[in-house]
Amino acid sequence: MGDRKVILVLSGEICTGKSTLADKLESVFGFKHCKTKEGLLFLAKKKLDGKVPERGFLQKFGEQLDTTGDGKWVLEYFQHLYAKDFDSEKFYVIDSARILKQIQHIREAYSYFVFHIHLEASKDSLEKRFYQRGEIRELPEAEQKAKYEKYKQDPTEQQVNTLKDEADLVIDTDKCNDEDVFIRVASFFKLLPSTHNELVDVIVGGQFGSEGKGQIAAHVSPEYECLMRVGGPNAGHTVFEKPYNHVFHLLPSGTYRSPNSKLLIGPGAVLNLGKLLEEIRTFGIETGRLVIDENAVIISQKDIDEEQKIKDKISSTGQGVGFATATNIVARLYENDNHKAKHFLKELRPFLGSTANELENLYKEGKKILLEGTQGTGLSLHHGLYPHVTSRDTSASGTLSEAGISPRRVRKIIMVTRCYPIRVGGTSGPFMSNEINMQIVADRSGKNAEDLVKKEITTTTKKNRRIAEFSWLMFRKACELNSPTDIALTFTDYISVKNEKARRYENLTDETRRFIDEIERCSGVQVSLIGTTFDYRAVIDRRNWK
Repeated sequence: MGDRKVILVLSGEICTGKSTLADKLESVFGFKHCKTKEGLLFLAKKKLDGKVPERGFLQKFGEQLDTTGDGKWVLEYFQHLYAKDFDSEKFYVIDSARILKQIQHIREAYSYFVFHIHLEASKDSLEKRFYQRGEIRELPEAEQKAKYEKYKQDPTEQQVNTLKDEADLVIDTDKCNDEDVFIRVASFFKLLPSTHNELVDVIVGGQFGSEGKGQIAAHVSPEYECLMRVGGPNAGHTVFEKPYNHVFHLLPSGTYRSPNSKLLIGPGAVLNLGKLLEEIRTFGIETGRLVIDENAVIISQKDIDEEQKIKDKISSTGQGVGFATATNIVARLYENDNHKAKHFLKELRPFLGSTANELENLYKEGKKILLEGTQGTGLSLHHGLYPHVTSRDTSASGTLSEAGISPRRVRKIIMVTRCYPIRVGGTSGPFMSNEINMQIVADRSGKNAEDLVKKEITTTTKKNRRIAEFSWLMFRKACELNSPTDIALTFTDYISVKNEKARRYENLTDETRRFIDEIERCSGVQVSLIGTTFDYRAVIDRRNWK
């Protein structure tokens, strides 16, 4: 799990197994257990005057708090318990929420840390389980039934099952015993130990870049102890945050979301010194957290000036990456390495080192590493539509080579693919499918065409993008080059605006699910990550990784 923080909110009717699950998570994985029943007792202390209340009293009291405080009392009680030590703990479970407002307040306070799991069961099962409760079992049968009916008549209890519509995971406990429920939840949070020793997962783009790699990388990054990036400043990876989105040109996209992860920039990277130092300052990167390989290339002003002169020929970003790469190749003939990072001690001394040594230590300690590639396979110098390509190999193997990581170290390769591929506007080169326009996408999806045009502005050069139909030929070629284990399909809101509200796979439109089925047939692997919009909850995560 790396440094991922989890606030799990449970919901479900009485006797669905919420407390049993929470107790198990507490005992096995050390979840801090926030019991809302104890919160009600704490808040009702004066009214109770030392008496032990019945469930009916607590139900009514909870409804009063929900009415007067808009359901915010659950969040406030959670913060009362854990605010002081929140940063030092990783896992929390709130047992349980009973109305949507309670969950919404928690999400607003803690955004992407919050997960909601709903437990359900049939009416008959719930009633049987109720009668087996310790405090109920000894009562006469008629009294048991009367208590159950009284509890079930509570208005809040009657609407609890509607919360499953907003849940990240719904579990029918009729079909699972307590251990099964626990295993499913532990699997959902990737808490079960791996039986494999491959430690590196790779993210690459499957088209012409701008596939949404940054958002996918940020989503999975809290699961890793180390985040590594290669490439150059000609790619900008954007991550949703409030109040402002984060753009990462050189640092890994999970830098902010996974604040305790080690950060590495590999020897194959080509760096703009000014942009790199700006990102280090912006995100408060401390000495010891970031290691930049001393063999990385630094772009000179001459590289930028020369590239600016000819950038429009192939719609280059003009960042100097191509010229700096060429310099790196030619300079060796003159035994000149002045363009290497190791010579920029004044600016980079605290961060310079050997990423090979860092990786070796991580391997020894069994630490998980996320390697983030840039641009897309269709822009590969060797495999793209030459000459409309970039200056490096952007495939998974090229990315591994730039990082200095053996293919034998790889566990997963996530290939990120858009529903509609894009290229930079101007003379950026052909597509491998029919070119269309944003109005066509808007007409099909129900989105606003002007909003799409505004959205599709390149991160680095602020140019308008061109768009085309999905190319199955290109997708298949990218699969052959990268051998992905997983596909991340992004921009599904371009298929239908309805997908923006999808929280689970079954919430996606029929057309989208059919498209995903075909993607999986063509690639032979699962579409395990699905981007629905640009938000904290923008990724439907179907992974079942060990």
